[in-house]
Amino acid sequence: MDNPLSQNPDSTWSQYFRNAELEKMVIQDLSRLYPEHESYFHTPGCQGMLRRILLLWCLRHPDCGYRQGMHGLLAPLLYVLHVDVERLLEVRKLYEDLFIDKFDGFSFEENGVAYNFDFKKFADSVEDEIESQGNSKQVMSLYELDPELQAVVLLSDAYGAEGELGIVLSEKFMEHNAYCMFDALMIGAHGSDAYGLGLLNLFLLLLIKAKLLLGSYKLHSLQSKFLFLHPCQVDDGVVLPDEASLYLTAIEDAEYKDDKIEFWNNVFGFDMSCIKKQAMMEPLVNTVDQKQIVTNCHLLKTMDISKMVLGDASFTAPFKLIAERDDYIHAFVAYFDVSFTKCHKLMGFSTGPRSRATHWKQTVLYLEDVLTICEGETIIGSMTVAPNKKNPRDVDIMVKYSLSGRRCVVSRVQFYKMR
Repeated sequence: MDNPLSQNPDSTWSQYFRNAELEKMVIQDLSRLYPEHESYFHTPGCQGMLRRILLLWCLRHPDCGYRQGMHGLLAPLLYVLHVDVERLLEVRKLYEDLFIDKFDGFSFEENGVAYNFDFKKFADSVEDEIESQGNSKQVMSLYELDPELQAVVLLSDAYGAEGELGIVLSEKFMEHNAYCMFDALMIGAHGSDAYGLGLLNLFLLLLIKAKLLLGSYKLHSLQSKFLFLHPCQVDDGVVLPDEASLYLTAIEDAEYKDDKIEFWNNVFGFDMSCIKKQAMMEPLVNTVDQKQIVTNCHLLKTMDISKMVLGDASFTAPFKLIAERDDYIHAFVAYFDVSFTKCHKLMGFSTGPRSRATHWKQTVLYLEDVLTICEGETIIGSMTVAPNKKNPRDVDIMVKYSLSGRRCVVSRVQFYKMR
């Protein structure tokens, strides 16, 4: 029996732990997928299908494995299939008298998957019903309407059961179909001539790029650019949005910092300040009230997403924040704006605290010091951003800042890890 503590990467237990870590990673990403209220993607059924498809594909393709954003590629495919099923149900309701045959009275669960439809018996029963109604003949089934069409509808599916074509296109096969589409998309993305441009639907580019490119995944989004544009040699391809700008400002936030961070100094009489440092290192994603803003908003960096390469995800940018009033500063706040410059009309939006709230919110980086600043005084420094070397899903942030004011003089370097 394999030793659970064995370091052998080929052991059963090592594979088990790798699979468990993979599943944990997938579940974490799925929990953040399109977090709109009552979203279809957060229903238990949808989450289960997404999780199984991603795990199965990654286990079948260990050379590729799981990559940040795969769940964002799969989700629209599953949603399209879901919409197709809903539309099919609507059509069936409208033409219920034509689509509901005697066949619908039989259940696969009750009769087994080997059930064979008896065309002759069905036709005889239809004739009996017509005779019982007298001279007023009414179309009661698809067979009466078009026997040849029914022969097409009653096809043998891949599992050996006699089933309606509508069942093959229904939710019973959604997971299988979604897996096949996702597999084709990923194979085509890696240069297969068998797929190519047919998979690069415009709605997928718009939806996937808009969702994957922004938010907490923005530094890893370049994978999508190479996934869609480079392998297929799309010279005139468009990445939307195509321009992004990162901003930094400073806020007063004594109440939250006292409740969530200073709290660790005295937890029911126990000194647990060792946890305080860890809590300080993890940026908070939350909505900031614009009344908390103390300084100007400084543009850190503007990126042309359509021309970026993977190395551009790492950068260092200087900043200069000027106080607009006398106040205290407890944290820096980072946010981004995006633009669609390739459209006929320039469009875009901001995720900043002075704009309408989005589900991306803002990123709050709390400071070890409480800065006392007067109007007109300046905080100067720099911010360095880079993917974590051990886990590129995480983002390492280093902030250097200094203030030489009338009431406060400080110079410090702080490190953060964005998970």
